Amino acid sequence: MSSQIRHFYEFGSFRLDSERRRLLRDGDVVNLPPKALEALAVLVSNPGRLLEREALMHAVWADAFVEDANLTVAISQVRKALGQQPGKEEYIQTVPRIGYRFVADVREIKEEPAPLIITTHTVSKTVVEEELLPEETTPKTVSSNTLPKNIVVSLIRHRRIQALAVVLTLALGLGGAYYLRTDNRMAAAETSSSSIHSIAILPPQPLNPEAENSALRLGIADALITRLSALRRVTVRPTSAIVHYVGNRESSLNVGRSLRVDAVLEGSLQRADGRVRVSLRLLDIKSERQLWTGKFEEADGDIFKLQDSIAQQVAMALSLELTPGERALLTKRETTNPDAYSAYLKGNYFWSKRGWAVVNAYEHFRKAIELDPSFAAAHAGLANLHATTENWPEAEIFAQKALELDETLAEAHATSGFIKMFRHWDWAGAERSLDRAIELNPNSANAHHWKGVYFSLRGRLSEAKTAMHQALQLDPLSLIITADIGQLHYFSDEYDEAIEYYNRALALDNTFEIARDYLTQIYLTKGMEREAFNKILRLVEQSNTPGTKKLMLTLQRTFDRSGMKGLSKFHLQDILARPLTQKKPAVELAHIYLHLGDREEALKWLEEACEQRDFMIAFIKVHPFYDPLRNDPRFQSIVARMGL
Repeated sequence: MSSQIRHFYEFGSFRLDSERRRLLRDGDVVNLPPKALEALAVLVSNPGRLLEREALMHAVWADAFVEDANLTVAISQVRKALGQQPGKEEYIQTVPRIGYRFVADVREIKEEPAPLIITTHTVSKTVVEEELLPEETTPKTVSSNTLPKNIVVSLIRHRRIQALAVVLTLALGLGGAYYLRTDNRMAAAETSSSSIHSIAILPPQPLNPEAENSALRLGIADALITRLSALRRVTVRPTSAIVHYVGNRESSLNVGRSLRVDAVLEGSLQRADGRVRVSLRLLDIKSERQLWTGKFEEADGDIFKLQDSIAQQVAMALSLELTPGERALLTKRETTNPDAYSAYLKGNYFWSKRGWAVVNAYEHFRKAIELDPSFAAAHAGLANLHATTENWPEAEIFAQKALELDETLAEAHATSGFIKMFRHWDWAGAERSLDRAIELNPNSANAHHWKGVYFSLRGRLSEAKTAMHQALQLDPLSLIITADIGQLHYFSDEYDEAIEYYNRALALDNTFEIARDYLTQIYLTKGMEREAFNKILRLVEQSNTPGTKKLMLTLQRTFDRSGMKGLSKFHLQDILARPLTQKKPAVELAHIYLHLGDREEALKWLEEACEQRDFMIAFIKVHPFYDPLRNDPRFQSIVARMGL
């Protein structure tokens, strides 16, 4: 388009000058921050079209990695500039968990190339960041300078290696509250709370949304989930499963059906005159009848007393016969600092998303610990984060600290088992730690998941599938568990079943990189090079790092010229050209050489990976990529050295 052509969008009394990036109202300039103005321009140029949050962020912050809250703040600024009243949708409509739509009539002046077309689709996107982080929150660009260097290195390794190298190579292959009332009358003779074996606890809905703190709502739900999860006679869906429904308008009964539970606990919350009032009711999913109701009230500053009382009454409503030890668990407080608890909840949410979301998780876990150094669960959260980014010394320090603060903390034992598996190849110790975690909290999806990983590394794939499916039953919406079940099918040469589970994870969140990595492995194994390459390009594009566009062009040319073999050679040259002081990624090199048919070099680098105790070599016994080497004595020696 010629720079002389002017292009405007008009709506109501506003005119948007898309070339000069100015917003006018009746001829007067409306002050609006640059990024908010860019977000408005994208929305206005796509009137009536639903734009997903991911696509909007990519369009507005194409050259920077920012938190999802930045978009929330930008949209809030636009609404204020346009004079849009809370609850009204005369200009911008919010589609919970998905994105935004510009709904006012737009008139285009002059011509412009075709507007942005959004082609991606996400069935389950989150609004937790929007719920937990107020719209007034100052936007923040996440800088690597805010993180320890070792985490940055691991994240870069994840973003670049998982998006390119590993895909090219590995792929080749919460007493004392003022309790007001409860009603334990059964809705019908045939319905009894004693028949409730599984339950989903939803955050109570605010009666005065404009003054509500979403972290408080989620905190009440999480405290109930944590305490009731330690009881063996009822299965409780984890917080990671219910956060998907924060801000969702879907009925509680439908949520319960989606989570495949017998009952759902729902309610409302109101803060007024320095008091917190919570009304709850227990609903039977099958009969759709009310089993129990309860009302609770406490001073605003005594939220933990409120949580104690609610937990005790809900346990009674479920007709649970509790031992003295279990009664103590119902009033066990992980922290007495509300702000620390809120930070911990946010950290847990971001950690569950893996990838670059752990940047946010790290900051929130650290804040929780700074606010309450004796907060064992926050230490365990940070241990999880370090373990899954392969920062082993830090992982062990925080896991040990968590256990020193609370030896009965199941998640700390689970993380300890994870470390023993991947860092020390201490298979007996790992199994003891994971079994202890499950013993302490049979409802820990994380512990069952990692027990499944343990079985898979040992080559016990049938037992691994049983453990993984038990984890998925506990947390039906877990992205990583769903994808890892698919990986078990891949290890079993059940490719169609594997693809089904990878696509299930992507249907929940189509930005989940791990599922894309796994899916690429299948395509390459089946000889579907073009489909695999398209997934690789998508992963590289998602990385959004400096030089991404140039890299994508180079990869495209290389693939067009010499296929996947050419890409492997290209990546090999990139690794070998790195400084001698930089440790070479041994497993990657082994996979590249094996793909290129050089068994000698492949075995050499596998031996080096064994010496380095590379994370990925733990899968050596079950990954199909190693099949051509299984009869080689040197390969068998490596497996024996690992205790497998």
